Amino acid sequence: MVEVGLSDIAIYVPPYYLPHAELAAAYGVPKEKYNIGLGNQNMAIVPNWEDIVSMAANAGLQVLEKSGTDPGDIQSLIVSTESSVDHSKPVASFVQGLLKIGTRCRVYDIKNACYGGTAGLVDSIERMSHTVKSPRKSLLIMADIARYGFGNLGEPTQGAGAVALLLEKNPGLCSVDTSLNGVFSQDVFDFWRPTGYAVPFVAPGKLSIECYLMALEGALADFRSNAGIEQGKLMDHLDYVIYHMPFTNMAKKAHRRLIEIEYRDSDLETQEEIFNKTFSSKVVPGLMGAREVGNIYTGSLYMGLVSLLENEREKIEDKRIGLFSYGSGCMAEFLVYHTNTKLGKIIDSLHFKEQLDKRKKITFEEYTQFYSKSQEGVSYSPGEINSMKNQYTKFLFTGFMDHKRQYI
Repeated sequence: MVEVGLSDIAIYVPPYYLPHAELAAAYGVPKEKYNIGLGNQNMAIVPNWEDIVSMAANAGLQVLEKSGTDPGDIQSLIVSTESSVDHSKPVASFVQGLLKIGTRCRVYDIKNACYGGTAGLVDSIERMSHTVKSPRKSLLIMADIARYGFGNLGEPTQGAGAVALLLEKNPGLCSVDTSLNGVFSQDVFDFWRPTGYAVPFVAPGKLSIECYLMALEGALADFRSNAGIEQGKLMDHLDYVIYHMPFTNMAKKAHRRLIEIEYRDSDLETQEEIFNKTFSSKVVPGLMGAREVGNIYTGSLYMGLVSLLENEREKIEDKRIGLFSYGSGCMAEFLVYHTNTKLGKIIDSLHFKEQLDKRKKITFEEYTQFYSKSQEGVSYSPGEINSMKNQYTKFLFTGFMDHKRQYI
């Protein structure tokens, strides 16, 4: 079977952030509640001239340009989001127009909580692998704004951003054998947002976290069975592990559960020793995005991949990366990427740390102003537009005309 996978990857995050120390001070709580309890330092803030369409297009443009891909070669464009701007028109069609992708292209959205990006990835890869007349290239974009409202328990986990993946046969970055993937699903109410509600509901207590960990155990068992890996041998098989991270320390909780599962016959002291060793070497390199940006729902797992590439650089070549994807409701999947060699050009063109460094820090008051203003009818002068655009922000949302969203 022909190899299919990722040839390139790009990330876009908004140009503003709020430190969690500022958020803690505003609510009169110790900053350690967020910095240590959640593991988060900053959260991305979306200005009124950006939405998931503009962020998706900005990430998509990056990956096309950095890979030298002609938009006309894209024959499949998928956007995964749980922050859609229209009940009918897909975000993907807005992006198609902004990126000038041709008409011979399958264009659609996927909504499956935070799992949607993985659903699009598996769908694209399996179609390319098993269809004779498969797309030459597929563009998969995950874009979301995680918003919970002022004073909500989820507020410090907010974030926003978009990750774009270029998928094709004989991939340049890494290959994926989806036949080995381990899956788990169940009908649960751990996190949901009814139609018409601006912010989600989260199950009381620790049910949401327990659903996540239950799904991890189920998906791991299925993966181990498919891949023929004995219990206790998984860490020997994987060089790195990335978990879906609604907040940074969720990766720590997930990895601890994985070690408990893998080494359930070992004493607690041995389990702790293995956890400490493997967490620092295999998990920590992928935490930067969650810590600095916050939760970006569908793109959170793949922001972890960008973080890993940016931090480990050439050390990531010819390695096996385990990824655990989770979406509330719930659906989970454990899969493995096998990276190629000679990845220097792909990694050098990521510029994730550069984007983070160039962001502007805002105050709590500015944050509340951004999130309190309506986007209805916004308009900007040419001078304002030029000041909003930069090296990474190429597309802006400019309001509505005849009930149609407008972008430049």
